[in-house]
Amino acid sequence: MQSGKKNVPRIAITVGDPNGIGPEIILKALSNDLYREVEFLVLSPKQLFLESVKSLGPEFQDTPEMDNEQLMEYNFEQSNIAFTKLPGFQENAGTTGKVTEYGGRIAAESLSLSIELGRRKQIDAIVTAPLSKESLHLAGYNYPGHTEFLADGFGVDDVVMLMISDDFRVGLVTTHCALSEVSGLISAEVILKKIKIIDNELRRKFDIATPGIAVSALNPHAGENGLFGNEEIEHITPAIEQAQFEGINAVGPFPADTLFVETEKKPFDAYLAMYHDQGLIPVKQKYFGKVVNYTAGLPIIRTSPDHGTAFDIAGKGSASPTSIIEAIHLAVEVISKN
Repeated sequence: MQSGKKNVPRIAITVGDPNGIGPEIILKALSNDLYREVEFLVLSPKQLFLESVKSLGPEFQDTPEMDNEQLMEYNFEQSNIAFTKLPGFQENAGTTGKVTEYGGRIAAESLSLSIELGRRKQIDAIVTAPLSKESLHLAGYNYPGHTEFLADGFGVDDVVMLMISDDFRVGLVTTHCALSEVSGLISAEVILKKIKIIDNELRRKFDIATPGIAVSALNPHAGENGLFGNEEIEHITPAIEQAQFEGINAVGPFPADTLFVETEKKPFDAYLAMYHDQGLIPVKQKYFGKVVNYTAGLPIIRTSPDHGTAFDIAGKGSASPTSIIEAIHLAVEVISKN
């Protein structure tokens, strides 16, 4: 990565769905003086921000806007923030707070540009503002969310959605799917792969020498020896045992109703839950607004806030930037360790 200043991290921020709160929380986050030593590429036209937020603060009035090729060569001498052009942008779209094909298309173009920059080693990390899965589908992109879009763009077979707040990290085996599908989607092979991704990520990017990973059961009471289901016997336990055989400090399966009790007293560096709400309910209940969505297994650091587009408050100026600030903090922290 070629930075405009020596040893200064460069982070691309995708705008997400422009009809949501993405533009507002991005501007609020970047108004923070803590980030003067970070170079930001805001992957969105400046005009989109003017339309969504109504006004830009004085610190953004003179920031440049450029096309893709100019972006690749920009040295940040003028400002530590730069905006970019997007081919699908339309002035005065007038769709704030709505699910639209336009919103999905802009979100996808911004995300695609971040992938291009990442593949060309022009950035150190990607921070993604929220997008609407429904809008993304209307625009013709058949992805259930950011995670799968990024994995495909970077040519990665598998990744792990890892929710992080300080040292509390919860990964998921399955992500965006119906609860009725979960049992059919988990297998010893899939679970082992997720354990390996988390172990590798914590070693390589978080500088944890021997990560301890606690694995959740799927069924009540960890299946009660097959009385409440066989997934623990047939899939989860064999995956844990194989991980241990390969030198990974994975343990379990633990009943989910007690696994996350008093997490601060347990010596685990990460938890692996079997499905979306099993993992996200405890982490959001404890730390909502301070949780970061981190994608483990990508060739680049990617973080995101723990909330959605919030169409109901878009354009009203009341959105909190706390979670995206946490996402930027984590990105900078992980960059500093690599």
